[in-house]
Amino acid sequence: MTTPRRLSASILGLALLAHAGTAYASGYALREQSAIGQGSSFAGVTARGDDPSMLFFNPASMAWLPGYQATIVGSLVMPRAEIDSGSARRATALGGSTITGSLSGDAASDALVPAFYTTIALGTDWHLGLAVTTPFGLVTKYDSDFIGRYHGLTSELRTINVTPSIAWRPFETLSIGAGLQIQHADARISNAVDFGAILAGRGARVAPGSLDGRSTLSGDDLAFGWQVGAQWRPAPGTALGFAFRSAIHHELEGDVRFEGVPAPLATTFRDGGGRVKLTTPESASLGLTQAIAPGLTLLATAEWTNWSRFRTLVATFDTGLPPNVTEERWRDTVFLAVGGEYRVSESVTLRTGVAWDQSPIRTENRTPRIPDSNRYWLSAGLTWEVMPNVAFSAGYTHIFGNTADLALTSGGPTSNNFLRGDLTARYSASVDIVTAQLRIGF
Repeated sequence: MTTPRRLSASILGLALLAHAGTAYASGYALREQSAIGQGSSFAGVTARGDDPSMLFFNPASMAWLPGYQATIVGSLVMPRAEIDSGSARRATALGGSTITGSLSGDAASDALVPAFYTTIALGTDWHLGLAVTTPFGLVTKYDSDFIGRYHGLTSELRTINVTPSIAWRPFETLSIGAGLQIQHADARISNAVDFGAILAGRGARVAPGSLDGRSTLSGDDLAFGWQVGAQWRPAPGTALGFAFRSAIHHELEGDVRFEGVPAPLATTFRDGGGRVKLTTPESASLGLTQAIAPGLTLLATAEWTNWSRFRTLVATFDTGLPPNVTEERWRDTVFLAVGGEYRVSESVTLRTGVAWDQSPIRTENRTPRIPDSNRYWLSAGLTWEVMPNVAFSAGYTHIFGNTADLALTSGGPTSNNFLRGDLTARYSASVDIVTAQLRIGF
């Protein structure tokens, strides 16, 4: 019988972990790690060397910082993802009935994204740094009567990176750096289970949709990666930067739990252990800062992310359910940003920027767990040097998301979506981000 295999695909496919919410950058990445970068839509960050928060983007950046520096950052991210229209139906083999319920309103959740950085100069050539950041994650939640509840209800992914780094400045105009990424990932995912449809498929006189239950999978893991970078200042007023961040391979282990399981299915769908492999993608970034007039600097960034490594996702279970393979077929993405900053006075700098953020998800692969689409950024910010070695920075971004169409089909009895049903929806989305940071130097 293939029902257990189809159900494991339906409820535990862990498009789960990777589909961890309405993303603030493409996929499930979090770019919000610096108020200085936020104010310019992160244009030029790979080439900057004027603040410890640039460690997130390029470990070579700290080679230009004197003495001891520390920066604390907080970003309030306020996303919106609402379904403007949608409908859902069960598979034809299950009667093709309408899946009733609500569109559930705003699925995205506000979040506070913190970060901390510190650097120390060991003479003029060597520097050490430490960054504590949250580079991936998010949360989405739908009401229990959501029409797409069999595809997803709650999705949570949280990561914490601790990254010790070192930078070397062999020449006056060149720095190189490297860092070790120590990443902890924690996830919890739930969705509804149509036990009525399963029993009906076994010949019981039960209507699909009449016995909904819920499954919840949670797990965590600690894994390691690395990053490297370089900065070159070929002429006064010009800086170029390159950085590469490695993939990190997780195998999250935890528990799967079921609620509302009818007695005839209690042996098959029981609580137990589960695990899934999740890989955060590698990325490469180029940055430029170019002085074009007294006090005025042009900023630019181009970044590539290897989301196409996310082709399939395999979950295995200790409860007797067979392994589940979910097709994802994401694509590589590009992030492009341009901006500028103007030093108004010795103590105040203003900045602004725009960006295009490509989504890795095509319409045929989009799910309600992450209704991601291409985005456009518009940002503004400032830095105020309150006193020598003390600076406050703030940045604001509004992200305009393209309309995101979702068109999932249930397919036949061997399809992963057979018990989830057909789901069509049109999302509208936007994000507002406010970031503040304080830097202290000694």
